[in-house]
Amino acid sequence: MREKRIYDILNNVLLGQPTELEKNHLFEILIEVARMRIRFFSRLKYFSLERNEISMDDIALESISNLLSQNESDYLEYLRNSFVNWEPPIKDEEEATNFVNRIIDQSIYQTIARKYSELDPLFAKILKEIRRANPDKYKIFTRLDTEYISLKNFDEKSKFTIIPQDELIVLGVQKFPDNNYINGWIDEIFKSLDEFTEYSPVLPVNSLALKIKFELTAAQKIEFNVIPDPEVQFLVREGILLSLRRVEKKLEQLSKKKKKYSDRVLTMFREALTDIAYDLLEGDEIKNYYEYLKVYDENLTVKEYRDNYRAQFEYLIKILKNEIAQYYFQ
Repeated sequence: MREKRIYDILNNVLLGQPTELEKNHLFEILIEVARMRIRFFSRLKYFSLERNEISMDDIALESISNLLSQNESDYLEYLRNSFVNWEPPIKDEEEATNFVNRIIDQSIYQTIARKYSELDPLFAKILKEIRRANPDKYKIFTRLDTEYISLKNFDEKSKFTIIPQDELIVLGVQKFPDNNYINGWIDEIFKSLDEFTEYSPVLPVNSLALKIKFELTAAQKIEFNVIPDPEVQFLVREGILLSLRRVEKKLEQLSKKKKKYSDRVLTMFREALTDIAYDLLEGDEIKNYYEYLKVYDENLTVKEYRDNYRAQFEYLIKILKNEIAQYYFQ
């Protein structure tokens, strides 16, 4: 994908006067990326696709089809609007690659959700419970043919930023729900969304249902050595630096929105994440996460770590693992 200069292709097809051949070339690339992303999800075992008789190739093709607008005179309208309005603005190859991965990922997850709703009784039950969530706390609304759930006081007409599904999947909670489990998960996920991320307190209903299904079925967590073969060791430095740079952007966004961590704590997070990344890639045993932070704060107690840092730090670690895994599996 890197060799195709996706940034130039997107600019030409979405903002220029492309030929049908150029449009077809873009969709060939998007389908190729969708198939790659499906293989990536399968390796992480987010969802048991084969066990539910869901064809990964069908999902890839359907996910790209869903990116086409219903407007027959301009079926690229949705892609174009997404490209133009993307935040932050797309200015280079890395940002263009991230854009393509994100929009395809979201479409893949929504396609999987539709398949699950037809084949999986548990998923259907979760959807039903979400739509019946406590009306004193939450509301359901539709925007651009997508069904959302948000906090009751959220302005649904405002501009909002949705957490990507891969980040939602690894988002931790402060405590596991005691009873009334589906409603309990809804509450805890929205608390974490507000506490630990820079995203808006609103989620597509299907996305939330996938997250809850993932938690309830104890899907395989992302705890693996992400380098699949010793032959790729020469790529370690490039991959780790790129992954860390993306997580550092996440830290910057969090610090701007939340303003809850001092420069000292942000530096501690950054240095500890770097140590963890190198331990992962070199195959070393991963220590207790608390031990990584304590290297940079000798006075840090276990209680302080659990009360103030654990949920946020573990969320960042999971994002880092995702980034490294995506780099090596694509």
